[in-house]
Amino acid sequence: MKLDSSNNSNICYYDIYLGLGSNVGILENNLLNTVLLIRKEITGLNIINISDIYLSSPVGNTNQPDFLNCVILCRLTEINQNLHKTYEDFGKWLLFKLKNIEKKLGRQKESLRYLPRVIDIDILFIYDNYHRKTIKLNLPELKLPHQEIKNRKFVLLPLLDLCGNLKNIKKALTEIDKTDAGLFQKITRYGRFNKNFTKILKF
Repeated sequence: MKLDSSNNSNICYYDIYLGLGSNVGILENNLLNTVLLIRKEITGLNIINISDIYLSSPVGNTNQPDFLNCVILCRLTEINQNLHKTYEDFGKWLLFKLKNIEKKLGRQKESLRYLPRVIDIDILFIYDNYHRKTIKLNLPELKLPHQEIKNRKFVLLPLLDLCGNLKNIKKALTEIDKTDAGLFQKITRYGRFNKNFTKILKF
């Protein structure tokens, strides 16, 4: 995959959708610091847009505080062809970088799922612009697109903010409200990032 600056439609880049969630500590600061670290730690990555922020009830383990959630759209243009020879290589590399960011922000390694956390960064899906397709992975540590997107309002609603023209997102939101899982997920809009992604403005 080569960068071709002569035709914008052929430029090789990946659009990466990341879900962020926090329910420990000062939640707004956790989201802000995550965005800052993602920009700093991943060379060649730009943050294109961030959804509204949502206050949402926990899923899986309901005996914990509510979360602040959002989805960010990142674009990676400096793709190292030696390091990222395959989609699997790229996925593992990105997951490694994001897990390190979680650690730097104070997230501890958990023995169980659905525990309170300072920050959770999920790779939701990645779009390869050069080949015009969504990357699909089925690794033990990473499955893409994320398998739980359709079951989580705190992912679907932010995704709708960023790509409201995707009919499958609207359909998933309609379908989830017909299920017990959807009915028990309480979610409200909380605020938004400013245009520089350096402050959170409450509604």
